[in-house]
Amino acid sequence: MKKKSQFWGHWLYRIIYAYASVIHRFYYRKITVVGLEKIPADTPVLFAPNHQNALMDALAVLFAARKPVGFLARADIFKKPAIAKTLNLLKILPIYRIRDGVEQLGRNQEVFENTIDVLNSNTPICILPEGNHEGKKQLRSLKKGIFRIAFQAEASTDFRLNLHIIPVGLDYSDYFNPGSDLVVVFGKPIKVADYATQYLENEQKTVHNLMSLLAESMRSVMIHIPEENYELIYNISEIYEPNVWNTCNVKRHPFKKLTILQYIVQKATEAFSRSPEKEAELQHELSAYTKKLNQRGLNDCDLQQKAPLGLPVLLELAFTILLLPVHVYGMILNYLPYKIPVWLAAKIKDKHFKSSLQFGISLLLFPVSYLIILIAFAFFTEGSLFILLFGISLPVTGLFAFYNYKNIRLLAGKLKLYAIRLTNITEYKAIYNDRTHLIDQIKNLINS
Repeated sequence: MKKKSQFWGHWLYRIIYAYASVIHRFYYRKITVVGLEKIPADTPVLFAPNHQNALMDALAVLFAARKPVGFLARADIFKKPAIAKTLNLLKILPIYRIRDGVEQLGRNQEVFENTIDVLNSNTPICILPEGNHEGKKQLRSLKKGIFRIAFQAEASTDFRLNLHIIPVGLDYSDYFNPGSDLVVVFGKPIKVADYATQYLENEQKTVHNLMSLLAESMRSVMIHIPEENYELIYNISEIYEPNVWNTCNVKRHPFKKLTILQYIVQKATEAFSRSPEKEAELQHELSAYTKKLNQRGLNDCDLQQKAPLGLPVLLELAFTILLLPVHVYGMILNYLPYKIPVWLAAKIKDKHFKSSLQFGISLLLFPVSYLIILIAFAFFTEGSLFILLFGISLPVTGLFAFYNYKNIRLLAGKLKLYAIRLTNITEYKAIYNDRTHLIDQIKNLINS
């Protein structure tokens, strides 16, 4: 029988988990979770996600799994007792590295024992096997730590633990700003005990083979663009992906977008490998197209929409103006709790911690700000129902103002295009012809 760990059921953790999960959900425009059914029930699990967006990667796995998850983090952040106590409450355990001092490495044995204890209590552990983060859509070399823990855990029970490693693919439409899309994909489990015989015969070879298997499994549930030609393949995949939806007349969906991008990346990589000269040709074409858009103050997203027609654009403009008072109301009441995290995050050196810092500060700042505003409002207002409605309006209009601002920016692109159409129809047609020609070039590359 699995033993229960009282530590993982701490009441304060449950409160923090519930609150943070709500804020996390609203931090993104849409969160898509795929493959939850692949996580074995009542079985010890090690989650192995790609690491692209600092602490947001851990939160993505935590809330997508819909259960408490333990994490391993570098030991140097545990030096202060108060911080260590907080991290332990949040189910984060230290792991020691050579840079922490050779004499500290022996303490990892205690960490491994604690990890095994957690796994035995059927609490999943998440280990980011790349070791560090980088905001690029690619999988870097994996570290051996996850396999050491996996095999030590199994060996401690004579390979009867039934531990599974779950590859997890994370994909963000924007690493740095709220209101983006997040896709979390749980892949096919790898049962560690299946490699027991090989491990006992040749530990180093088995770990190497399992690293290759896990890397392949992780790449299958994420977007992996090889380092060679990274920028070019990334750009053409972003430009060509909307064309697939339009051609196939399929309803857009974040997970389908991920699979389409995987296909484009694979085909482009293969094409460049066969015909290196196509890289230079397409790079020249893309650079010329991008330069023309920049000169006109446009970007490709503006042209991905349907060609703007007069009446629909004017009606959209009128509707936006009509809703402007609601936008201004929500913007004013939410300006400081939104802007302060943005200002502070802009000061950090590692830009990939930007969203993590914004999220963490927002967790504290929004409720405090709302409470102060609500108290001030109640001081000058009578009627509990009126106060309640005002309180509800704070987050609702704040979300409206945020996403309405994004829509206004899209509308601005439509208006620019429509203005070009009215004043210079030749230039207007040239813009779309340039994009059509580029799309044809990419299509030929993908189908070659």
